[in-house]
Amino acid sequence: MAIKKIASGWQVDIQPEGRGGRRIRKTFPTKRQAEQFDTEQKAKANAGEWTPPLKDKRRLADLINTWYELHGYTLKDCDNRLRVLNGLCSRLGNPIAKNFTSEDWLKYRKERLTQKLERREKLVEPNTINHEQAYLSAVFGRLIKLKNWPFDNPLKGVSKLIIDEPDLVYLEKDQIKSLLAALSESKNTDVLVISKICLSTGARWGEAESLRGEQVKQGKIHFTKTKNSKVRAVPISAELEREVLTGRPRFGRLFTGSSHQAFQRAIERARIQLPDGQMTHVLRHTFASHYMINDGNILKLKDILGHQTLTMTLRYAKLAPRHLADAVHKNPLATLYCQQSVNRDVENHV
Repeated sequence: MAIKKIASGWQVDIQPEGRGGRRIRKTFPTKRQAEQFDTEQKAKANAGEWTPPLKDKRRLADLINTWYELHGYTLKDCDNRLRVLNGLCSRLGNPIAKNFTSEDWLKYRKERLTQKLERREKLVEPNTINHEQAYLSAVFGRLIKLKNWPFDNPLKGVSKLIIDEPDLVYLEKDQIKSLLAALSESKNTDVLVISKICLSTGARWGEAESLRGEQVKQGKIHFTKTKNSKVRAVPISAELEREVLTGRPRFGRLFTGSSHQAFQRAIERARIQLPDGQMTHVLRHTFASHYMINDGNILKLKDILGHQTLTMTLRYAKLAPRHLADAVHKNPLATLYCQQSVNRDVENHV
C-alpha cells in the first residue's frame, strides 16, 4: 500500500521508478499532504525527472541562525527581526524545516489570532502575524537565493491576512497649539525643538532626536542613516534653524539622552488621545497631512518623507482640497437638479 495511517501520521511508502528502484518512505501529518507527495513523485518518475528526495535534517532554528549569519545581520532592524523569528520558531515547536508546510503555517496563524500578547490583555494583531509571515518567508527566500536551501519556500503563495486600512490620525491646528504649549512647559530642554523639527520636516522621531550639528546647514536639515538608508535634505525656516543651533554644538549630537517620555507626558497634559503605536509618529503624519491640505505636491511629499515608493505616500492624497472634488458636481443628484433647473429656465423663457 502506497499510503497508510501510522501512529505519527500518514506514511508514504513508494518506489517511483518501479520494482528494483529506490524505496521512499515519508510521513506527513495529513492524508492530503501524503497523497500530494505521492502524486508528485510518480508524475516526476513518469516524466523521467525524478531524483531521490534530498536529506536535510536542519530544524527551523538552524535555518534562522544560518540566515542571520549570512544575511540578517546586515539589516537595520536585525535584532528585532531575530527576536521575532526566534519567538515564532519557539511557538511552532522548532520543526524540521523540510517538513514545514503552508498548512502548518495556516494552522499556526489561526491559533495565533486567538492568543493574547504577553503581559497584556490585548489579542495579537493581524498585522503582527503578517509581519511574522513576511519575516519567515524572507528567511526561506534568502537562503534559496544563496543556494543554501534546496527546497521550495513553504510560504510562497500564501496570502497575508486582509487588514482594514487604519484611519489617518493627525493633529488639527488647535491640537498643535495645545501640544506646543505643553511641550514648552517640559523640564526636558530638547523635546520642544525635536517636535518642531518633526512638524516642520516630516522627520521620524529617531531621525530628529539623533541629529548632529553638521547636518543642519544652509537652511536645510540633511537626514542621514534613515530607515531606508537614503539621504534627504529638507528646507527649514531661518527661525527654526536658529532655534535648533542656539546653545547647541555645531558638531556632534545636538540632543542628549531620550526625549520620548517627555513627549508622552506633554501629550497627556495636552489631553490628546492617540491610538496605540501613534505616539511620536503622529508628528510625521501631521506634517504630511497638513502639507496636502495646503495643496502640496504629492511627488514632492514623497521626496520630503523619503518614501521608497509613491504608494506609501498616496494615503495622504485624499486630504488635498481638490481630491475627488468633482464628485460634488458629477453625482446623479447634482446632474438631476441641474437638469431640472435648466428645464425651469426654458419654461420661464417660453
